[in-house]
Amino acid sequence: MQAPSLDDLVHAYRKGRATRELVMERVAALVYREPWRYGFDDEDAAADALVAHRGRIEALADRFEDRGIDFEVYLGSCLRFLARTMRRERRRAFEKDLVCERAVASASGSAELEAMRRPWGGEERAAASIVAAWTRTPAEAEAAAFASRLVFLVLKCAWEVDDELAERAAAASGVDPAWLGSALAQARRSLEAERCRYERIQARRNGSWCRLRLLESRLGSEPEGARRERSLAAMERERLRLARAREEMAGFKPVVPNSVVARILGVPKGTVDSGLYYLKRRSRALGRSARQEPG
Repeated sequence: MQAPSLDDLVHAYRKGRATRELVMERVAALVYREPWRYGFDDEDAAADALVAHRGRIEALADRFEDRGIDFEVYLGSCLRFLARTMRRERRRAFEKDLVCERAVASASGSAELEAMRRPWGGEERAAASIVAAWTRTPAEAEAAAFASRLVFLVLKCAWEVDDELAERAAAASGVDPAWLGSALAQARRSLEAERCRYERIQARRNGSWCRLRLLESRLGSEPEGARRERSLAAMERERLRLARAREEMAGFKPVVPNSVVARILGVPKGTVDSGLYYLKRRSRALGRSARQEPG
């Protein structure tokens, strides 16, 4: 027995003899088969529309009025408009990424940055440090150096530093928590392009997860044959994409460049380089001594 057309199925739904889910399955099958006919570039773009705008597409069967044209014609007109809207949104997202990248370039010249430099690297602080150096014991000098290096490390790892850790770092390094919070905000601003890239990875992960769930729901109604094989192959591709996106997110740990840390603090880049080097060497020495201690 030949399956009813989409138009007949919609009329049956309007009379209560078919479900909305059945109509949506037929719509998805048609859009996947010929995505370009409905204004989409490929199957991935069609899947994005079916997942992100499922409720809007399902509602077309309720809004449809029979005025001498088939529902499929009405569907094509609505989906082509939706496809244009999605392409426009992608362009806006791309422009947003460009703005984020430009923000990184302009961050180093802001007045806010100049205001933050003063309490750290001004002439008065430098003079006070020279005077204090004559009266410090070696242990006090080492503690002061460690405090400065700790600030370098916190700013370099600004992506992963939360408010609680920032407060603890401020107490350990002896700096004003409010000042350190402002410096961290400036450091995070330098990672704006990285944040945009992280959001793209996150969107890929979410899209793959939704498409995979949609394919799994369709698989139950697919008969044995070529169409079922294509669905299984599409599911395997989505699983691989989902796994790659999850791996990227797990390994995404951007760090602030040493040159940016130096600009924020108003110190030479070499000071930051050497400070982080000695801090890393000290942490390795502490780790070795901890392993050598008897249990």
